[in-house]
Amino acid sequence: MASGFGSNFQALIDAISAGQLRNSRIISLITNRKNAHATVRADEAGIPWEYFNLISNGFLPKGEKDEQNVAEGRQRYDAALAAKILAADKERPELVILAGWMHVFSVAFLEPLERAGVRIINLHPALPGEFDGTMAIERAFEALKAGRLTRTGIMAHYVIDEVDKGTPILVKEIEWKGEGLEELKERIHVEEHQLIVKAAAKVVQEIVEGRGNARPETSQHP
Repeated sequence: MASGFGSNFQALIDAISAGQLRNSRIISLITNRKNAHATVRADEAGIPWEYFNLISNGFLPKGEKDEQNVAEGRQRYDAALAAKILAADKERPELVILAGWMHVFSVAFLEPLERAGVRIINLHPALPGEFDGTMAIERAFEALKAGRLTRTGIMAHYVIDEVDKGTPILVKEIEWKGEGLEELKERIHVEEHQLIVKAAAKVVQEIVEGRGNARPETSQHP
């Protein structure tokens, strides 16, 4: 699932193509932004994709300001998206990766996937407990300039209903070399492309091993 340029999505595509991400296949891409470049990457790789948006698909009127209406609309959207992923007439994933997905999920999305045994992971450009939420790199950069930190980092983590608070899967510290914000962003993005592949590989291996340890009557096949 991706909302933007899709460079992390491309890293996953390339890793599978190169045999670096074994026992894996991307069955589809979902985007919530119509002009997301990730869709071009999906087309080039022959991966089916779907645009599914909170407003365009009728879950929330454009410009709605009432907090309760917004919350209810988001929950309806989340529930519908979970149902779409788990639809009986489609191939069901065992892992959902948020690769630059710009929407915070509620339990209306998370709980159905958890019940179905589908894992959800996210990539976040900060270390655990530091700069959760949006503008993480920018906030870290201000702390670095002020001398409050000498390093920042990135993590892949499981997704829960608290933003960027899920259990870390892999963490990578990145030392600040005194460069500007844009240079730091570029260096972080390079590290992200590697970490998302390593984290996906780790989770996939756990899924495969879990299949092998399951009893025959409860094992799930790809």
